[in-house]
Amino acid sequence: MSATDTGSLTIQPQPAPWTVQAEVWWFITSLGHRPEPGETLPISYFPSQEEQLYKASTEPNVFRGGRGFVTLVRYSHSPIGSFEELTIIPGEFANPFNKPMHRVTRTYVSNLEAVINGRSNWSLPRELAEFVFTPSFDHPDATEVRVYPAISFSPIEYSSSPCFAALIKPISWLPAVPSSLPHVRLCQPPLKASLDASLDGLIGVPYWRCLDWNQAKGRAKTFRFDGLLPPEERILSSDAPRKGRLAENKGRLTDGIGFPTVEPYRIGFHWTDVYMTLPQAVPLTSL
Repeated sequence: MSATDTGSLTIQPQPAPWTVQAEVWWFITSLGHRPEPGETLPISYFPSQEEQLYKASTEPNVFRGGRGFVTLVRYSHSPIGSFEELTIIPGEFANPFNKPMHRVTRTYVSNLEAVINGRSNWSLPRELAEFVFTPSFDHPDATEVRVYPAISFSPIEYSSSPCFAALIKPISWLPAVPSSLPHVRLCQPPLKASLDASLDGLIGVPYWRCLDWNQAKGRAKTFRFDGLLPPEERILSSDAPRKGRLAENKGRLTDGIGFPTVEPYRIGFHWTDVYMTLPQAVPLTSL
């Protein structure tokens, strides 16, 4: 496979399968959602340039719902070294080849090597972002996580506002137990190459791919989280004590633009050290 030039950086793709070691946080957004007739996902669930992904995922009756989740991953070992990843899988989608399967609709990673390899190996619509993990000063053992999307690439610059911001608080009194990550089967539509693929790494993939991901073992604990983005202002109803008073809101987890608005269950799962195999995807014919 030929190398991909990204400005002054030459990246040699590393073909799947990959054996990786990682830390994983799993935010559950739905367990059995059944879409209403005509229900589609907002545009914030998709990268702006991925027209084929958007079209294939928002056609009538394509989104089937079911189990949905957001994952935050810190890869400590992989064929391209360490990197971070934030991903949303809203649920299952109908596809032209098989029964409904899950689909990644938006995902960020922390370096261009991961952008290019995710797209070339698995048709994941990866984009570049900066990930910042900091210990919380107010909550012992808690971690603040913020993700800043890239906004330009020559040179690389990141947004001053995060698209995702969470205070992750481990539930320390519950012990870690041996556990595998949930089995996920993906079917990913083709991806469009950007006009600046040599800089932003957004290479095109002309065909569908399916991926059966079920080899991930480690020890899992539970966590709670708070959103760290400012709450949206809402006006209380007319019977509020004072007209025009703003309703109290909790902080938001996402900005609803660079990453879709989601309200996960308050308890998630945290694998502190998990070993995973990311298998080779099966290419399917283009449409």
